[in-house]
Amino acid sequence: MKYSDNDIIINEYRDAFHKYAKSGIIDMDVYLKHSFSFQIHRLEDIVTAWDGTIPAYRQSQFLITLVKKGTGEETVGHFSFPIQANTLLVVPQRIPHSSQYSSLDCSGFMLSFDIDFFFKHFFPKSLIANKRIFRKSAKPFMILTNEQAEGLSAIFEYLLHEYHEQLPNKDEMIAVKVLELLVLCDRLFVANTQSPEFEPYSEVIDSFVELVQNHCKAERSVQFYANALHVHPNYLNFLIRKYSGMTAKQTIADHIFLEAKGLLGSPSLHIKEISFMLGFATAGAFSSFFKKMSNMSPSQYRQGIL
Repeated sequence: MKYSDNDIIINEYRDAFHKYAKSGIIDMDVYLKHSFSFQIHRLEDIVTAWDGTIPAYRQSQFLITLVKKGTGEETVGHFSFPIQANTLLVVPQRIPHSSQYSSLDCSGFMLSFDIDFFFKHFFPKSLIANKRIFRKSAKPFMILTNEQAEGLSAIFEYLLHEYHEQLPNKDEMIAVKVLELLVLCDRLFVANTQSPEFEPYSEVIDSFVELVQNHCKAERSVQFYANALHVHPNYLNFLIRKYSGMTAKQTIADHIFLEAKGLLGSPSLHIKEISFMLGFATAGAFSSFFKKMSNMSPSQYRQGIL
């Protein structure tokens, strides 16, 4: 398993935040010099090092945060919600998210891991990717009871201890405890939302999401993605709807909208520039799209966040 020193990783995130916070959503896969398979931190160390502000960023790692104490505001994809005691937060791969803590007086845990590297020696990818908590359309947070928070805290504490010690079979033990954490989180979210059963993990869906992330600025048609995946557009729509409740077309638009919100957070970018960056022929076309998605113009949205 690949580990990197906690302080090094924290500082690399901080440097990227300071340098690129006003350039839209930060792609940490590009800016991190040291890659890692697994990282776990005390939340207070992270929040203090980053001065309470985590600008919008995305990465290939999954992220799980437990806020035992703290206040502020969090945004994950389309969801914005207050940070408060006993908040459990789950962020899937490549979903933009940001945090603004009201005070550095907080506590909890932040864990991130890379599914492709971390689990390939231990568990099949589907065992992790099929967890309901990592559905990109699912609500990414819930408020735990004190008993639930203490139960998860015990696992985080165990992971912290294992991470910092050089014990036999360290990799295997961390993998098993992370899987235990995921199973418990999944149970908590399902019980909280009473969500219906989802379709099993599908490589087609996984590939579709990756293609959309890479090509949505230039390619908007469902036919393009269906051709790339060697499936019929109707079948692709069927799979995506069963997976997320959205059509393939809505999923593409949703991703463009997330990109737009991130770019509008950069005051140095003119709306016309953002329009062209996202593949719109005119600023008017972009404004119409954004208003359809949010019931407000890009300039109105920008005024509300800056």
